[in-house]
Amino acid sequence: MIILDICICIIAFLLGYNLVNFFSDLTKNEKSFLRKLFFFHFFIGICFSILVGRYGGDAQLYWSFPKMYELNDVFNVIEKGSPSGIVYLINYFPSHILDLSFFTGNMIYSLFGYISFIYIFFILKRIIPDTEKLKEIKLFNIPIHPWIWFLPNLHYWSSGIGKDTILFFCIALFVYSLLEFKKRFLGILLSIFIAILIRPHIMLFLVAAFGVAYLFDGYLKNYQKIFIFLLFIAAFASMFNYVVEFIRLESLDITAIEQYANTKASKLNQADSGSGIDISGYPFPLKVFTFLYRPLFFDINGVLAVVASFENLILLLLTIKIVRNKPFRSLRNSNGLIKGLVFYFLIGASLFSLILGNLGIMLRQKNAFIPYLIIFGLWIIFYNSQYSKSINNNQMGAS
Repeated sequence: MIILDICICIIAFLLGYNLVNFFSDLTKNEKSFLRKLFFFHFFIGICFSILVGRYGGDAQLYWSFPKMYELNDVFNVIEKGSPSGIVYLINYFPSHILDLSFFTGNMIYSLFGYISFIYIFFILKRIIPDTEKLKEIKLFNIPIHPWIWFLPNLHYWSSGIGKDTILFFCIALFVYSLLEFKKRFLGILLSIFIAILIRPHIMLFLVAAFGVAYLFDGYLKNYQKIFIFLLFIAAFASMFNYVVEFIRLESLDITAIEQYANTKASKLNQADSGSGIDISGYPFPLKVFTFLYRPLFFDINGVLAVVASFENLILLLLTIKIVRNKPFRSLRNSNGLIKGLVFYFLIGASLFSLILGNLGIMLRQKNAFIPYLIIFGLWIIFYNSQYSKSINNNQMGAS
C-alpha cells in the first residue's frame, strides 16, 4: 500500500497548500501568511510522526488498534464508555480498510489541524478586519502577529493522530460557525456532536461561555439575546448530565467537587514522574499560573521542555501586556463573540488548573484555550491603541 500512502500524502499536501485559494476575502499578504503557516504546521506534523513513532505515545495506539482489530471490537470499546473508541472508529477506514501507514495518518490529521488555523484566522479577521494593523503590536520591537501563531506547541498537539487534534478542529469550527450562525448551523451541530463524543466537558464550557456572552452583547436586540440564550441553555441542559456522568462526578456539592479535583490532580501527578507536580498546596492563582505558563526554565527536564519554556515565556509576556492595556474596560465594550472567547478561556483555565498535576498533560490540554487567549489579547491591545489615538485626535481637534 506504499503507492496509496504516497498518493494520500500528496493529496493532503496539495489540498492544504491550495486551501487559501477557496477564500476570496483574503488579501495577498494574508494568503502568504497562511501558506507559511501551512508549511510550518506540516513540518511539525512530520516531527510529531517521527518522535511518537520512535518514543511511543497514544497516537500509535489510536492508529494500530483499528488496524489490528475488527469493527465489532471497536464498537465494544465504545460501549464501555471509552472516548478512545470514537477515535478508533474515526481511524478505522483509513487504518484498517485502506491500510494506510502511521505517517500518512498523521498527515491527514495535520490537514485538519491546518484547517483549524484557517478558521482561527477568520475569527481574528472578523474581530480585526485589517489584520495588517496588528503588525503595529510588538514585544521587544518584534510584531506579535503573525509570529505568535508559529509557537510550536500550538501545532504539535494539533497535527497528530488523536483526540487533541480532533478537539482543536471542533472548537475552531464551532466558533467559526458562530460568525455566520444561520449559514453555518450544520458546522455548529457537527462540532458539538464530535466534541461531545471526545471531550464533552470542553463543549460544555463553550456552550456555557457563549450562552452567557450573547446575553450581555450590547450590539444585539433584546429578542435576539433571548432567542440565542435559550438555544444555548437548551444545548447546555441536554449535555449537562452526560458530562457529569462522563467525568464520574457523583454530586455537585462543594465537598464532592473538591474531592474529585484533589483525586484527579493526585493521579495526574503520579502519571509521569518526570513532569508530575504536586499542586495540592498551591493557592488558586498559582494553580492557574502553573496551568497556563509552566513549564518555565526552572522546570526543564529535556529538550522539549526548553522549547515549551520559551513558548510559555512569550505567552506570559503577552498576558502582562494584555493586563497593562486595561482589559476590563475594553471587554465591557466588546461584542458577544469576544466575550464568549474570554469566558471560555477563563472557565477552562480555572477548572483545568484545579485538576491537572502533570506539566506534560497541561501542555496538551491548554492547547484548546491558548489560541483564543491570543485572539482576545490582540484585540485588547489593538482596541486600546485605537482608543488612545481617538482621544489624542479629539484633543488635538479641540485645541
